[in-house]
This record gives sequence, C-alpha cells and structure tokens, in this order.
Amino acid sequence: METTGNEWQYEPSRRLMDCASPEFDLRRADSLAEQGANDGNPDARYIHALLLYLGEGGAIEDRATAAELMSLAASEGHRPAAIVSAEIQRNEPSVQERLMRLRLRGEERDTSACARLFDLYDNGAECIRKDHGEAVRFYTVCAENDDVDAQRTIGFMHLKGKGIPKNHDLAVKWLRAAADAGDANAMYRLGQMFDEGLGDTEPDLKMAVQWYERAAEAGDRDAQFAMGCIHSMPKTKWTSDEKAARMFMKAAENGHAEAQYQIGMMLAYGQGIQRDPSQASYWLEQSSENGYQQAMVDYGNMLFEGKALPQDYEKAAKWFTVAANQCNGYAQYALGCMYGSGYYYERDDEESFRWFKNAAEMSEVNSQYCLGCMYYEGRGCEKDPAQAAVWFDQAADQGHPGAKSFLGMLKITGTGTEQDVEGGLRLLEDTAAEGYFEAQYYLGKLYYEGEYVKRNIPRAKRFLGQAARQGDPDAAALLDRIKSEKSR
Repeated sequence: METTGNEWQYEPSRRLMDCASPEFDLRRADSLAEQGANDGNPDARYIHALLLYLGEGGAIEDRATAAELMSLAASEGHRPAAIVSAEIQRNEPSVQERLMRLRLRGEERDTSACARLFDLYDNGAECIRKDHGEAVRFYTVCAENDDVDAQRTIGFMHLKGKGIPKNHDLAVKWLRAAADAGDANAMYRLGQMFDEGLGDTEPDLKMAVQWYERAAEAGDRDAQFAMGCIHSMPKTKWTSDEKAARMFMKAAENGHAEAQYQIGMMLAYGQGIQRDPSQASYWLEQSSENGYQQAMVDYGNMLFEGKALPQDYEKAAKWFTVAANQCNGYAQYALGCMYGSGYYYERDDEESFRWFKNAAEMSEVNSQYCLGCMYYEGRGCEKDPAQAAVWFDQAADQGHPGAKSFLGMLKITGTGTEQDVEGGLRLLEDTAAEGYFEAQYYLGKLYYEGEYVKRNIPRAKRFLGQAARQGDPDAAALLDRIKSEKSR
C-alpha cells in the first residue's frame, strides 16, 4: 500500500480532521470513523483507534480496544496502523501517549507536528524506527502548505527513491514547486535529474544545463560546480576552460571543497586562468582543510616535487599524514617512501614498512611492490622470500611491471615460491615487450649466464641493449663486460 498518496484514506473522517479547515470537527470525524471501522475500512479503524487511545473526539479512552483495532487494521495492510501497533508494543505507555498525541496532530494536518514527525521517522529515534514512507506522508502536508523545504526534500526523496518507490511525476511536481518559489537547491536537483537520468528520466544535458544555470545564478554551489564540470568536458558546445574556471571559482568561494581543488589545480597549471602558485596553494589548502582527500594527495605531491608549487616537505608530510590516517592508500604509500628514503623524516625502515603494509592491504599497487622488495631485502622486517613472492604476485595481478619482473625471476630461481622457469620467462618476456627496462635486464642476464636457459649471447646483448638505452646502469655494465670478453 502506497503511504505517500491518499487513495487509501477514509475520506468522510479525513475531511473533518483538517485543523485549518472550517469543517474541522473531531467529534464528528470520530463518529464517522467508528461507523467506517464497523464496516471494515482499515483507515477508519486506524483513526478510531487513535482517538480511542487518547480519549479524544468524544471517544472514551480505551487503550486495549484501540490496540486491538490498530492491530486489525495493520493485518489488513494499513501501514500507519502497522507502525503504530509495533510502537504500542515496544514503548512505555507514557512515551507512547506523547507520540500518539503528536501523531494525532499530524493526522489533523498541523504543519509543525508534521514537520516534527518527518524528522523523527526520517532519522529514527529511541521510541521510533526509521520509516521514510511515513516521513514523506507527513511532510507532504507541509509541502501542500507551501513549505519550500518540504517541497524540495520530498521531491528529492521521490527522485532518489529514498526508502520509498521512485516516482518521477511526484519528484518533478515538488521540485518544480520549490524551484518556482526560488529555491536554488531544487533547481540544482532538477538539473541533476536530467544530467544523471535519475528517477527514470532520460538524460538530457541541454535541460540539465538550463536548470544548473538557473541554480548557479541563484547561488547554489553544487550547481556552480556542476557547470564548471560541464564546461570542462571536451568537445561539446559548452566546452570552455575560462567559463569552467569562473564557475569553479564561484563554487569555491561558496565553500565547495571539490571546486576549491579544481580551481587550485587550474591556477597551479594555468588552465583557463592565469597561473598563480600562491592562489593555487591557497585553494588547495582550503580544499584539504575541508576534507577533500584528492586535494590532500595532489597538494602533497606538488609540494613534495616542488615544480608547480614551491617545495615544502613539511607541509607535504602534513597532508600525506592526514590523508593516510583516513585510509588513503596513495598517501600511505607516499609516507612509506618518505620514511624509507629519509625525505623530511629521518630514515626509518620499520615505519616505512608499516605504511607500505597498510597501503598494500588496501590494494595500493605501488605499496604492494615496495612491500615485496622490503620482505625480499629484509628492510624493516625479517627477510622472507615467500612473503615477497606473495606481494609481488598481488602487484603483478594489477599490472605493476616491476612486480612482474621480480616475480618472474623468483619463479625462475624457485625463491620463495615453486620453481617455474617457463612461467617466469613468460612474465619477463611480456614485461620486456612492454618496454620495462628491468625485465629486459633480467632476460639479458639470464641468457648471458645460461644457468636456467640455454646460453645465447646475441639474445643477451639485444635485451641488455634495450635496457641500457633506457639508462639502466647494470645493463650497460654487463653489456660492456660481454664486449670486453669478446675482444679478448
């Protein structure tokens, strides 16, 4: 039974229960409800039970009979009755009486009571379990009385199907009502509906832009950010870096954390706006302070590298640490690198190992590779080739070329894993074909030494030459050694 409509309501009583109507007559409403209850109408039973429980509308208080009637209506599919019946069984009588009095005021269409009931059923409370359908039912009364917040809220709930079935028509009805009353966020939600195809709506970017632009002009920061994103899209009629920067700046000034990140990056690299490292730092700092993790990570990287922004290891370490403590895998990897290499922090292999392990366990691929290296070398932990092989395998599954190369060698030599020369060679050959110098070096070394594969000097020189041309000093040294041996 749909609780957000009124098709199930017992109209003879409901018509007399509107406290704002000149026809309001609770005594007459109860008399009609009692008659309807005797005729088997579930909503009439619900109304009569509510009045019986409280001794209102001329009814003589009889809570036992009220509970029986409420339970009977519930068994017939009346959802409000089912909710109340459960509350009667669960709550202390004094608590339930206060709740029933509030509910009666809600059924009388008292807007302050309806707003309070919406809040209780939308969020839940000690005496009330969440029920979004019941929340919307009461808040619709407020919407019908021109409460713009209620119109926007229930429109969005119908749009997203938050605890109730999605309903495109009701979503549009209430969001348009709020938008027509000047509510900027309702305008944004309508734009979002067409942009993302919400509520069984066909995506329509043109319509989305119309609503986003109205909302942006009215000061909605989410709409301003959305327009910045649309202007950033390549090869559309709306593409414009300059307009994107302008909209991101407006949203940033309104406190939108992701917009602050976007305008900070545009200022850092001079995209659509004049490059300004000082302003870039300001906005990236703001975004990071507002909790946007991507800003923390990218800002930290830029401060660490010292290219787009002045180098500042202390601040880089600060934001990497904040993001890492929020379980950001890349930030944890960055801290592992800083501790492992002695940048800003004193070199601490155990701390480096800890951060790499945290990130690796969250599937951060670079950390999986680094953790494998640390287990293999015994840095910050006991040397453990088997664990090294496990982590190289994890990273290799994600395509990390260094992990694939290292795992290939471990398979060939049978170090920490079952020996599989053919499987190891395949890993090395695939990675070498992708241009990774370390795999090329390993293959050259294998064919030069001839221990696990048949010795083949021309093939060794070919692979070593490929690695040497990429600047690998080990490959260049072994290539020189082969050449010197040939000259003797």
